Amino acid sequence: MRYWIQYMQRAVPGPWNNHTSPLIDACGDSAVFILDGRNNQETMHRDALRRAQRMEHWKQYDAYKLCAGTRLFYPSLESQPRALSYPIRTA
Repeated sequence: MRYWIQYMQRAVPGPWNNHTSPLIDACGDSAVFILDGRNNQETMHRDALRRAQRMEHWKQYDAYKLCAGTRLFYPSLESQPRALSYPIRTA
């Protein structure tokens, strides 16, 4: 089983739509983060927050979801999107 984080963004970003447009999968090399499948889900979510914290100076995503599947980018399991609020604090 392969595990990865898919970061998400709003379909139409901006304050004029009151941030209510639907979340879609973000594009680009920083929008996907490959995870170590030996970790538990709590550690995977912590890794996703740490990655978002490192990226927050040049790219801020609205949410992320944890995906799992037998092949990368063909998820058979997806978690519900978790919102990101900046600045990100990790313990």
